Amino acid sequence: MAKTVSVYEERLNKLEKIIAKSKKEVERTAEIAKVASERAQAAVDKALEAEQIAEKAKKQLKRATKELKEAKVLKIAQKKASKKSAIKRAKRLANNKKAKK
Repeated sequence: MAKTVSVYEERLNKLEKIIAKSKKEVERTAEIAKVASERAQAAVDKALEAEQIAEKAKKQLKRATKELKEAKVLKIAQKKASKKSAIKRAKRLANNKKAKK
């Protein structure tokens, strides 16, 4: 009977060791999961921030493109106006020269 008790005690001790080892492993895994969760949340936060920055940059690009188009139109209008005034000036000079002759 003593042998039977010792066999059961050995098994019980082995099971207790396995349980203790498993508890440690669970704690370690839980800690790793917690750290991973925190890192994932930080990554999500950074991604949201990056998305907001990208949206802002997109709006700025749209505004700058619009301003560039307006500037090009204005430049073309200035050239045309300059050409018209140059033509008028040339006609006046031509008329003045004819009038002097």
